[in-house]
Order: sequence, then structure tokens, then C-alpha cells
Amino acid sequence: MWPQREIRILFWNNNIAGVTSLCTMAAGDGMADIIGRCLGKSNPWPFFFENNKSIDGSLAFVYFSSIAIVVLAGWFSYTGCMSVNVIPLLPQILGVCTACAFIEILPFGDDNWTVPISSAVLATL
Repeated sequence: MWPQREIRILFWNNNIAGVTSLCTMAAGDGMADIIGRCLGKSNPWPFFFENNKSIDGSLAFVYFSSIAIVVLAGWFSYTGCMSVNVIPLLPQILGVCTACAFIEILPFGDDNWTVPISSAVLATL
């Protein structure tokens, strides 16, 4: 029998964990790269973070992934694929997106794996 977390990840369009995982990787990571390359050359992250990541890119990650989660979950709720009210979940969505933006700038691991996995795990908590 499949554990519930694996089912949520495989069937991403009927639960908030799958939507969160998809949107943080597609919208958040994608826009962080674009905004970071265009605007973030003058403000890289200090200390031990990856030196090719910028504060502007991380802020873009949080903003665009949050918007994408709200829009996609709202659309799935409107069409009947998922029954969720997104408005009460806004603090949790912002928290997950902020945590994933922090995970993305860590200097270890491939963010193409760590971001969607961590967002799915954090969204199920």
C-alpha cells in the first residue's frame, strides 16, 4: 500500500503539496534565475551561501512561487480538481516559499532536487 505522502507527490493536481512542489520549482526557481541574473549582480548573498545567488533572486523566488501557488491552487479549486480555500493558507504558503528560497541558496545539494522535495515535505506538515 502506498504511503500518503508519495500519493500526494505523484498526484500533484489534487492536493496542495503537489501544487506547492510544482510551483516552487517552475515559477520560483525559474524567476529567481531570471531576476537574479538581470538585477542581482550588485547584491550577492554574503557569508557561506552560494556566490552566484543574489538577494533579488531570492526575493523573486518567494514572490513568484507564492503567486503561482495561490493562482494554480485557486484554479484547481475553481475547476473542482481540489477542494481548498487558499486564503487561510497564505501564511503557510509564504513560510514554505521563504524556507525553499533559503534552501535554494545553500551551497550543498542540487536545488533542482532539494527545492521541490523540501517544498512537498514542508507543505504536508
